[in-house]
Amino acid sequence: MDDDLFGVEQVQHHPFAKYIAELTGTYFLVLTVGFNVMTGSIGAALSIGAILTVMIYALGTVSGAHFNPAVTLAVWLSSRGLITALDAIMYVLFQLLGAALAGGTYAGIMGDGFLMLPVGRHSVASAATVEVLYTAALCYVVLNVATTRKQEGNNYFGLAIGFTVVAAALAIGGISGCCLNPAVCIGVTFSGAYFHGAAAVKYLWLYFFAPLVGGAISCIGFYAVQKEDEYAHHLD
Repeated sequence: MDDDLFGVEQVQHHPFAKYIAELTGTYFLVLTVGFNVMTGSIGAALSIGAILTVMIYALGTVSGAHFNPAVTLAVWLSSRGLITALDAIMYVLFQLLGAALAGGTYAGIMGDGFLMLPVGRHSVASAATVEVLYTAALCYVVLNVATTRKQEGNNYFGLAIGFTVVAAALAIGGISGCCLNPAVCIGVTFSGAYFHGAAAVKYLWLYFFAPLVGGAISCIGFYAVQKEDEYAHHLD
C-alpha cells in the first residue's frame, strides 16, 4: 500500500522508513501474540486485534501497515501499482526480522516458547483449511477498506482489519491456533526452536504457506467485486 491511500496528501517517506515501520508494527504484533499465549490470557483475541488496530493507525501513512507477508502479497498481486516488487520483498524481509526479534523478546522474558500446531483432535487438513480461509478474509478486508479509491479517507480501516483478526481468533483459535501471518509463524518458530528443538519446525510449512495461499485467493474475490472501479481506473 502506498502512503497516499488514506485520502490525504502525505509526505513521501523514504523506503527505509517504510521498512522500519513494517518491522516495528510486526514486532509489536508478534510480541503481543507471544505474551498472550504464554500468559494464557482470556482476552487474547481482543488484545491482538487491538495492537494490530493501533499499529495500523500509527504507521499506516508511512508504510501502509501490512505487518504480514500475506497482506503484502495480496496488495502486490492486486496489480494496481500500489507497491513495487522490490518494496514487497523488502517489506517481507523486515516483517520476518521484526517477528524474529519479537520471538526472542518474549522468550527471553518468559523463559519459554510455544509451538504452532493444530489444536486438540483437529487434523492438519482442518488447520490448513481454516488458515487459508480466514487469511483470505483478512486480506480481502484489507484490500477493500484500505486500498480502494472509493474508500479513500475513511477512518474505520484500522478497526475493520483489527476486528477481522479478533473474529478469526475467536472462530478458529481452537482449531489451528489462528496464525494468519507467516511472520507470526517465523517469530513463534524462532523462539520455540530454542526451547523445543526440531518440534518447533514440524508445522512450519503449514503456518507459513497457508496464509500466503489465502492472500492470493483474496485477490480473486477483490477483482470480482472491484474490477469496474479499481481496474478500469487503473487502465485509464
